[in-house]
Amino acid sequence: MSKGQRTLRTHGMGSWFFRSYGVYVGLVLLIVLSGVLSPQSFNATDLLNLGKQAAGLGIVSIGQTLVILTGGIDLSVGSVITFIHVFSVGTILGRPHLVLPVSALCLVLGLSIGSCNGLGITKARISPFVMTLCMDLILRGLYLIYTKGQPRGIVPDNLRFIGRGRVLTILPVAFLIWLLISAVFIFILKKTTFGAKVHAIGANPKTAFLSGVRNDRIILSIYALTGLCGSISALVLTGDMGAVSLGLGSDYALDSIAAVVIGGTSFVGGIGGVAGTVAGAFIIKLLIALLQKVNISHAGRLIIQGILILVIVGVYSKKSKS
Repeated sequence: MSKGQRTLRTHGMGSWFFRSYGVYVGLVLLIVLSGVLSPQSFNATDLLNLGKQAAGLGIVSIGQTLVILTGGIDLSVGSVITFIHVFSVGTILGRPHLVLPVSALCLVLGLSIGSCNGLGITKARISPFVMTLCMDLILRGLYLIYTKGQPRGIVPDNLRFIGRGRVLTILPVAFLIWLLISAVFIFILKKTTFGAKVHAIGANPKTAFLSGVRNDRIILSIYALTGLCGSISALVLTGDMGAVSLGLGSDYALDSIAAVVIGGTSFVGGIGGVAGTVAGAFIIKLLIALLQKVNISHAGRLIIQGILILVIVGVYSKKSKS
């Protein structure tokens, strides 16, 4: 092997290692920084609480990862969360026996919304950006009509358990749900034919189609799963919040995209996965907590978050080209 080949191989391995594990190195450094700034909060209990707080974002970001892997985007997930949130609470109205059937209905609604996005993209050939932006506006109108601008309802204890409950009084239920769903999709993307097809479409849709991949069917499935993840996230966040609000999902479209990008998934598609997104969601929530500890205003937090994403995307792009 020549010196040039060895150098190329070393650079390629370095780029792969950085994209695969760099986000976890960054997460560990951020956790250490948090411990330095606030030693009293650097313990297992607070880290598990962070996992609970990040669960809603982490779950919806799984769907966003699938979409971005195919070269698409979903701007409607925030409104999916709000719509499912106000619909579930407004339908249950504090009645515990309705939690299970209404939750099942909400999962079907999430799948249906995602499927509408997928059909618009694959059959009407509307771009993902435009289709999901329009769906976002439609859902906003629907939940405003449903609530008449004043959401109502009470979250019963068995729904709160999804967001606030703990197994053996230690492990947050929301965190465990997130880890379970993440493990399922990590397996799907890495070990199944479906996962290989998702990566193939993102890498080169024409080549994937010529290789026998039914692109439209895979993309439709991806957007349906993204809607499902949004509805699960909404139920978890509803249980954690314990109340009803029209602003619950307002930040989740952009935050989920940020978590995916920070986790190493490329906007051009075909590169990345859910494992990195898990760390990305943790980083987003930990960063917000850190900035709150040092009394940075909300405006300042937005600026810092935007700069962080720009830097990370720039570094990933440079590594990919090297």
